[in-house]
Amino acid sequence: MKTHNTLIMGICDTCRYWIAPKENEWDEICKPIDMDTYDPMVMPFEVRECKHPQLVKFERTTESNGFSVSDGSGYLARLCTGPYFGCVRHKGFNKDD
Repeated sequence: MKTHNTLIMGICDTCRYWIAPKENEWDEICKPIDMDTYDPMVMPFEVRECKHPQLVKFERTTESNGFSVSDGSGYLARLCTGPYFGCVRHKGFNKDD
């Protein structure tokens, strides 16, 4: 019988690497625009990009608890998440987190 360890993960909302786009930066994923009015759409929750320094782009991760992203073209890959996405690589704002 195989057993699993219980892991309590931090969430993106409290992670130092969960970054919102800059105020003057257009972002179709994090800050969608209504194509009829060209105003920002009102969304039920915020989405931001994970900028974790160990995020691997365009190739397979080399760690069993690592993570990687690819869009298929090799041009642009981003990991965008909601505030309650859990992550084993969570780093809080305090140095002890």
